[in-house]
Amino acid sequence: MARGAEMPQSAARQDSLLRRVLRAVVLGITLLFVVSALTVSCALVVYTAWRHDFSHGLFALLFAVLSAQIALNWFLWKDDDEE
Repeated sequence: MARGAEMPQSAARQDSLLRRVLRAVVLGITLLFVVSALTVSCALVVYTAWRHDFSHGLFALLFAVLSAQIALNWFLWKDDDEE
């Protein structure tokens, strides 16, 4: 009976480990998307400023602000999942 009592506990550990690994994978993939959005938005702002293209500069600034907001939301989501 002692072995049978240990089985659910080890299965729970494996399930917990699998959840942590999947969570880390999801966080890593979303972090890649967030970093790429920030990189592209910063590059757009620099490019439009360099070319003095003020008609597209507003779009670049808006994209940069939205990308920064996404990055902040990612950090809040990451912290929220840890609690």
